[in-house]
Amino acid sequence: MDFFPGPPDSPDIVEPSEQPQPVWMSAPEDVLPGVVPVELVLARSTSTVIMLTGIRAFPAGLQMNLAVRVRGKAARRDLHSEVFDGPYRHDMDADWQARRLKWGFELSDGRRVTNVDPWPQQPDLDHSRRHHPDDWRWEPDHPVLLGGGGGGGSNSIDRDYWLWPLPPSGPLRVVCQWLEQDIDIHTQDLDAAVFLDAAGRAQPVWPSD
Repeated sequence: MDFFPGPPDSPDIVEPSEQPQPVWMSAPEDVLPGVVPVELVLARSTSTVIMLTGIRAFPAGLQMNLAVRVRGKAARRDLHSEVFDGPYRHDMDADWQARRLKWGFELSDGRRVTNVDPWPQQPDLDHSRRHHPDDWRWEPDHPVLLGGGGGGGSNSIDRDYWLWPLPPSGPLRVVCQWLEQDIDIHTQDLDAAVFLDAAGRAQPVWPSD
């Protein structure tokens, strides 16, 4: 004799199709990049070295590693908080904003992009409604430099960054500043041609049949 009721009928659930990651937000997962063996010291003080290494070029942009090394402790807080965009918001006062780690690029056409730029905001995007397919096709009208994964310890941090779009030919200027660690503005020029050539070597992971 059954005493307890049986399980309810499962409703038919239609799983929504997975939307692709917008190309401006991160490097594509299905492309083998062309690699440029960059080994660049962006800036240095008596206590701190900031380096740029391992640039991977995709048709849509550049992925790279920012490496930070500190001898002793970071001046105000742990190194992880400085590199991974800071402490809780109530600690992000004007002094912290002015003296934090900042870096970025100036493209040959004069456009600039930095790690402290505001997150791109899509106009008229209503987060209370279902996403329209066109929402995923929207792209910012300016370059973006977005931090990704990484890690390290009290004296050493590595973090990936994504620069979108692929920079145009000509000089690609890298700018770095970290006043809290006694690093004033440092600039260095790279030739974007090597990254464009590398992007031309990128290939899909799943070639079409």
